[in-house]
Amino acid sequence: MPVSAKMEALSSNIHARDRITCEFPFKLAFDCSNWQGATRPIAVGNYRLKLAAGPQGKTIFVSKVRHGPDHNGSRFRSRTAMGTRETRSLTAIDLIGRALAAEGIRLERMHPLRRGARIDGYYLEFSANAYDYLKQFTVLESEHWLP
Repeated sequence: MPVSAKMEALSSNIHARDRITCEFPFKLAFDCSNWQGATRPIAVGNYRLKLAAGPQGKTIFVSKVRHGPDHNGSRFRSRTAMGTRETRSLTAIDLIGRALAAEGIRLERMHPLRRGARIDGYYLEFSANAYDYLKQFTVLESEHWLP
């Protein structure tokens, strides 16, 4: 990943789904639902994802990263071109990190949220308020289906 950030695993005792909320392991004050997780849909490059943020906007939770839709519902994309969930997430995080670096905001740490062997999202910690910048990339849910 070209944008450098320290990757830190979360403590193994907080991986149970029923223990992860908008308050724990990080407080997420914006665009977070205890039932749905991150709720703000944004578009970054060719990716769509969900975003939630901490009270100062320095901690961001990124989840549900997928390729931007096309009119054929990705039927003509090969599985290898679409990449794994982890590859898509890391690529989207790299795009976010680069855009914020251009604004003088550094990605300092990444914490993968694991459920077993699967990574469901990433908590990202930035040097300053990243949320206010990222909000401008919000898309309406109906826009998610447009090219």
